[in-house]
Amino acid sequence: MVREQKALRIMQVVFVVFALLLFPQMRYLTPAQPPGPLTLFHKLVALIAIADCVIGIVLQRILIKNPGESLPIGTVATPSQRWLIANVVRLAFSLSTCLFGLVIHMTGSPNWLAQGLVGLGILFMVVVAPGKPPADEQGNSPYGAIG
Repeated sequence: MVREQKALRIMQVVFVVFALLLFPQMRYLTPAQPPGPLTLFHKLVALIAIADCVIGIVLQRILIKNPGESLPIGTVATPSQRWLIANVVRLAFSLSTCLFGLVIHMTGSPNWLAQGLVGLGILFMVVVAPGKPPADEQGNSPYGAIG
């Protein structure tokens, strides 16, 4: 396995463990309001959180799909760097969906909604595949193999 794949897997494990730790945190943090009925505010935050997950996947595919174009910051990244950046973006957006679950819990939403958003974020972290990193011109990864 190459370095960027190992680094991504380690990051993925750390992100998932952090997200799993939100479940006990929601149990011990008392919301400002007791859990009540589903309000329009809760529905809007849930929709934003779901859109956040979808945007993370779309951005991942955009960054990986166009390797010839430079990144918006003006620097040209190698295809392997773009692959790693795209997957970190996906993990970050999925983790933010989990954090939306914690925020919505603190506003007094029903527990099933808050826990569902955290679960959705974890699901997107684990299920969405990163794909294989691109190889350079010689067919090797620019980082080389570790082993």
